[in-house]
Amino acid sequence: MSFHEVFNFAYAVLTIVGAAGTYFAFRGRQFGLTDLLIFLPLAAGGDWLAYWLFKMVSSGAAYEGLVALLLLLGVIPVVAGLNLVAAVAVLASLIRYPAVRFAALGLAAVAWLVHLSLGKLGDVTAPGGMMNNDRLAGENWALESGATAKADCDRQSQTKAFREGCYARLRN
Repeated sequence: MSFHEVFNFAYAVLTIVGAAGTYFAFRGRQFGLTDLLIFLPLAAGGDWLAYWLFKMVSSGAAYEGLVALLLLLGVIPVVAGLNLVAAVAVLASLIRYPAVRFAALGLAAVAWLVHLSLGKLGDVTAPGGMMNNDRLAGENWALESGATAKADCDRQSQTKAFREGCYARLRN
């Protein structure tokens, strides 16, 4: 990396920090629930917009990707500033307000429960799982997996309808 690239990167970071510092000075560093309720949805929306633009850039369409790239380059500093202010508002609210701490703890518990439940999605299509219970599922599984013997079908599910569908699509 050249000195010029490092300087430009540092300049961009310092500009964002300076904008956030100006906002802090303007607010008198008295962050509260209002800042949290305003900037958290704005930061989440900005992150979603940046992700959507990034997907458009990487989609491969020529002119649409170029327009999305130009928009993305303009949106990234704004989103970074929104995320910075939202992070400070979250930290200040967590420190000052017990209700926000309880809400964050509740959200963390819900996220953990969702994580545990989504971790079991593989069990649905696992051998003997609840998705392997009808003829159509057996036919689809045999076509997708390239099953060649009845033993393959028997290992996947014990359901009679599933095995019949699987047997019907076996490669001879």
